[in-house]
Amino acid sequence: MSSAPTPTLPIILFSVFAGLGSGVLAFYLCFETFGLGAAWSVGLSSLVVVGSVSGSAAFLSRLYDERTVGMNVGFGCGLTLLVVLFAGFCLLMGLFAGTIALTFG
Repeated sequence: MSSAPTPTLPIILFSVFAGLGSGVLAFYLCFETFGLGAAWSVGLSSLVVVGSVSGSAAFLSRLYDERTVGMNVGFGCGLTLLVVLFAGFCLLMGLFAGTIALTFG
C-alpha cells in the first residue's frame, strides 16, 4: 500500500520564485519595450505569473511524482496570491505612514 501524496515544498517555492521573476520581466518588457500602458502591462504580467507558476509546478511535480501535480499547482498559486496580498498591504501601510508623517511631521 502506497502512502498518500503530499505537496512538495521545494517545488512550490521554486514555482513561486519562477512565477514572480517572470512576472517582473513580463511587466518590464510590456511597459518599456512594447510601450503598453501600465494597466495592460500589469494585466499581461499577472497572466504570465499565473501561467509560469502553474506550468513550472506542473512540470516539476510530473518529474517528481505524478500524483502531486494538482496539490503543488494549487499551493503554488495560493502562495503567490498571499505574497501579492502581503506586498499590497505593506504598500498601503507605507503610504498611510508617509501621509501621516507629511501631515503631522
